[in-house]
Amino acid sequence: MANQDYSKDGLLHFLKEAAVSGLMNPAVARSRKTAAQQLLAHINPEERINLRQLDVDDLCSRIHKLDNTSIREEAMNLYNARLKSALSDYFVYLDNPSEYKEQGLGQIKAPASEPVRSKKEQKALESITLKQSTQPDDIIPIPLRKDLVVYLKGMPLDFSKAEAEKICRVIMAYAQPGGVDEE
Repeated sequence: MANQDYSKDGLLHFLKEAAVSGLMNPAVARSRKTAAQQLLAHINPEERINLRQLDVDDLCSRIHKLDNTSIREEAMNLYNARLKSALSDYFVYLDNPSEYKEQGLGQIKAPASEPVRSKKEQKALESITLKQSTQPDDIIPIPLRKDLVVYLKGMPLDFSKAEAEKICRVIMAYAQPGGVDEE
């Protein structure tokens, strides 16, 4: 099969057609197509023509190093896994479409039965989930007292010691003499 299309356009077409034809679960196809569109926008011309040359981890590393990338690290990790799955399925399909259908690739498998959890354990899991979803990653909680937590937002990951000292001076300017924990 020397006439196979290993290009970016071929992959995107496969994901679209697989969802329409029922070859792949539509939700899976959409999520993989979104990941492919986001990441493959940054590939070089050789990779665009032949995706077999693409190293997805290397691509994500290149994108991560771009200063103006709008893809957050959590999304990048998710896109990485989805693109790898999309490419794997696409290559299997191109090599042997009947094998792809027989293996049921691209379909969502029914999960094994959920483990039985106590009410206490279930409440704790819900609390953790709610706390994680309501507190963005760029907010740093700083407990000051038993009943007081201060939150810092927008702290860059690469600030210098001089910038940290500047932040400390600004905070010190707000301190009141004779405050609660005065030393």
